[in-house]
Amino acid sequence: MVQNTTRKLLWFIAIWCASVTILGIVAYAIKLVVL
Repeated sequence: MVQNTTRKLLWFIAIWCASVTILGIVAYAIKLVVL
């Protein structure tokens, strides 16, 4: 049970980090285009 919860937590962290990274790259690209 604990292992399953930990696995879900790791997946959540991994997806969250990926989303933040993608948003950062998109924001950086938009900044380059605008400026």
